[in-house]
Amino acid sequence: MQSLPILSNKPLAKDPVCGMSVEPAKAAATREYLGEKYFFCSTRCAERFEKEPQRFLASPGTAGMEHASHAAAANAPKTSTASRALKQIRYTCPMHPEVVQWGPGSCPKCGMALEPMDIVAEEFADPEYQSMNKRFWLCAVLTVVLLLPSMLLNVPGLEVRGPVVAWIELALAAPVVLWGGWPFFERFWSSFVNRSPNMFTLIGLGTGAAFLDSVIATIFPQLFPASFREMDGSVPVYFEAAAVITTLVLLGQVLELRARAKTSSAIRALLKLAPQIAHRLNASSAENPAIASACVRASAFPLMAYCSKAPARSTNR
Repeated sequence: MQSLPILSNKPLAKDPVCGMSVEPAKAAATREYLGEKYFFCSTRCAERFEKEPQRFLASPGTAGMEHASHAAAANAPKTSTASRALKQIRYTCPMHPEVVQWGPGSCPKCGMALEPMDIVAEEFADPEYQSMNKRFWLCAVLTVVLLLPSMLLNVPGLEVRGPVVAWIELALAAPVVLWGGWPFFERFWSSFVNRSPNMFTLIGLGTGAAFLDSVIATIFPQLFPASFREMDGSVPVYFEAAAVITTLVLLGQVLELRARAKTSSAIRALLKLAPQIAHRLNASSAENPAIASACVRASAFPLMAYCSKAPARSTNR
């Protein structure tokens, strides 16, 4: 598994048109307006800013939200645009803040899913959550079916033992453990390579050992001594245990990622309440042209910030 690149904590600028975070040294275009320099992720955003600078300074990032409202566009270009946008956002680990990378992923030290450091105007779907959610629901269905033979063992008169049942359980458990639990095995291997044991180390060892032992017992039962066999000569298998553990861990990941998404949405909504325009006042109270409030430095000069709520005023002392 490829290790995550660790990035330096460089200051980023925000594209006033689409709201994306842009590294000034790598900006696709720059424009100056009212003595302030703005950085853009593409020349298209710079051209739109030149035509309507006041509009984008009043509501930075609105172009991205307008684009999202036109969902009737083709799905493939939209997906590729969202994928490129996610790669321009810095992600970090909540447990290890020194781990920073571009785009979503998992921490090489603890295996946790990374969370975004930069808040942008447009809200993109989390690919990690979508993947875990899809894996969970499919694995949940297969696990419920897999548990039926184990439950029938306690019903008198029903014979559900033998090699045939083991092969059926193998067919049901294989996609759950190998496909549903594949992200956990990747994180397990990452923890092994980085010599940083974590929760996924235990999950990978436990489910992997149970599944591998059961596969060998199903395909090559003659390798096990007689003391390991049941009364009918079959070897016990643990497919249901490996599948249940994998499904429960997937459920935990889905709940965790959903909670993070709600937190990010709440922070994004809170940031939208901040005033976007600041009007500078000189000594004669003559009002100068509006500038973006993000460009105003604290205590630089008296200012009046207008927003949809009550205005806030700051004066020098």
